[in-house]
Amino acid sequence: MKLCLVTIIIPAAIEDVIVDWLLEQDGFTGFSSMAVNGYGLGEENMSISEKVTGKTARIMFQMHMDIELSKIILKTLKSDFVTSDIHYVVTPLSEAGNLMSYQDK
Repeated sequence: MKLCLVTIIIPAAIEDVIVDWLLEQDGFTGFSSMAVNGYGLGEENMSISEKVTGKTARIMFQMHMDIELSKIILKTLKSDFVTSDIHYVVTPLSEAGNLMSYQDK
């Protein structure tokens, strides 16, 4: 199995929609999210307060999965959110897991 890290960065305004969407997807066991700031975005996509501060509130999701599954997830994401301002990155991983699964029971 070839693993990858999928990172999705979205506008903060659609966080709940994307969380629900991710929870509905099959094949991976969970994801993490964090608030981040976006810089260098075109001003046409920014609110007045974002133009003043020079940054845009974004949410970043990360999850690791099989690379073949990532292709399916991203294809579905692109189809379901074609008009949304979503950025994604897929990074190969050599290893990923949870240390709890290695504990002696």
